[in-house]
Amino acid sequence: MRSATREALGALTAAAQASSGVGVSDARELLQAARAIERSPQLLAALVDPNGSGDDRATLLRSVFAQLGPEAQRLLVVAASQRWSSGRDLLAGLEEAGIRIAAGATDADVASEIHGFGEIVEHDAGLELALGGLLGESGDKAVVVERLLAGKVSDATLVILDHLVRSPRGRRIGALLRQAADIVADAAGSGIATVTTAVALPEAQLRRLEAGLAQRYGRRLQVQQVIDPQIIGGLRVAVADDVIDGTIRSKFTDLRLRLA
Repeated sequence: MRSATREALGALTAAAQASSGVGVSDARELLQAARAIERSPQLLAALVDPNGSGDDRATLLRSVFAQLGPEAQRLLVVAASQRWSSGRDLLAGLEEAGIRIAAGATDADVASEIHGFGEIVEHDAGLELALGGLLGESGDKAVVVERLLAGKVSDATLVILDHLVRSPRGRRIGALLRQAADIVADAAGSGIATVTTAVALPEAQLRRLEAGLAQRYGRRLQVQQVIDPQIIGGLRVAVADDVIDGTIRSKFTDLRLRLA
């Protein structure tokens, strides 16, 4: 991440975290505004023009999005007042701010809900293609998500998923969902550890694993289970790019390589 974007994202994240009394509707408005900016190359270029002033960019956004509520406008102005390295970085920053606000507006376990949907998508090739393929309108993909999850997950999760399928920006659906879950966990002051096992772990074992991982990584981690009978036994733990593979399948693979 380039330095300009790093500083801009830090300012926008701080502004999102300072929000109080906001609701899911505020997150929805901010994410809708981000998609509107994405659809307007001229507006996006103006917002990242290094020759323009932050005040001018903020005034421009106020005029374009005058119909939005005060919280969405406030965060748009904060974003416009910063210097971003690229339009893509600005869109990513607005998306992250919207996800943080949505997750903070509910008591639901949004990270687990997103993870659960990711598991469904991963194991359904047809659904993965429908949501992540290049063909098809983004609005139709959003309708699929709504029909599948309405009444089964929180409104905050629906708002986040609706945005992700409408604005993939070249990212695969699996990567989109993992990144969103990581942002939600970070907003709650924790991270995510993906644990793959052949069978579901008992609750007591999960809690011990969480405690051990927290001690190892120096912060609280939400354990998301993935059941994969093909690993035979043992477990695989992934925290960001750090992977600990203690599965029996992995040990068999290592043995075959040494004997080859």
